[in-house]
Amino acid sequence: MDTNNVINKKAASSVTKCWKWNINEFTNNQVNHRYAVLILNRTISQKQEFIKKIWNNATLRIAVDGGMVHWEKFVNNLPVIDQTTMKLPDLITGDFDSITEDVLEKYKTKGCKAIHTPDQDHTDFTKALKELNNYCIDNEIQMDHVIAIAQSSGRIDQILGNIQTLYLVREERLLHPETKMYIMSDDSLTWLLSPGDHIIDIPEESRRVKGCWCALIPVGEVCERVTTNGLKWNLDNQQLKFGRLVSTSNTFDGSEQVKIKCSHTLVWAMEIPSLTNVHSDKENC
Repeated sequence: MDTNNVINKKAASSVTKCWKWNINEFTNNQVNHRYAVLILNRTISQKQEFIKKIWNNATLRIAVDGGMVHWEKFVNNLPVIDQTTMKLPDLITGDFDSITEDVLEKYKTKGCKAIHTPDQDHTDFTKALKELNNYCIDNEIQMDHVIAIAQSSGRIDQILGNIQTLYLVREERLLHPETKMYIMSDDSLTWLLSPGDHIIDIPEESRRVKGCWCALIPVGEVCERVTTNGLKWNLDNQQLKFGRLVSTSNTFDGSEQVKIKCSHTLVWAMEIPSLTNVHSDKENC
């Protein structure tokens, strides 16, 4: 037996991976990487200027089934001069049970590629990511980020379905392993933290506005050990588990970064106030 080989394998398996998450790229609309945007079948509640920039600057734009209807409503509510600057979706995907036939035909005529995905074993969101991945393979490009404009209020089955898709991205390799997947809902951003170390740059507004929330949620499995820095209520090598402790309604301590070390996968969600025009009674610190 090659003992050096065994030692090297053990050393490799003990290496802790570290992820860096720069959320300021999104809040400042300064994403300098290749990214895709998906509009799911929900009302677009973010600020018009924000959506205009993040949509038009994307490498790939996808409307998912009824999301096409919501995208058209959003565009029609823009000033006429801005309507003409909005780029069309590159792809329209879904089982097409939510999009109206006239809207679908209208945009097919405009040159948008429509891909019918009738499989009922997966959500339209999941199937759209598969088509996104096919596009990347066919065009030999890799997305650094994928942002899904969705909704985290209303039907709990659809909310959990979206979280399930986040897990499927990793478990079934729906995207390139280095592509970061986010769900944007109203004024929040949600993504998965895989086992390891994470450094999250916190936007100034989320640090400055009193009571901006964040959460660490163990979905699908117990997270045996979690240690954090940068939160108001930090965790110190503690277990997160439904029926025991779950870190919801946490907030920030004013630090520029939040650092998280987790033994198992967690859902991380955080508030970014400037994404929407929704009135808030929260005060600046």
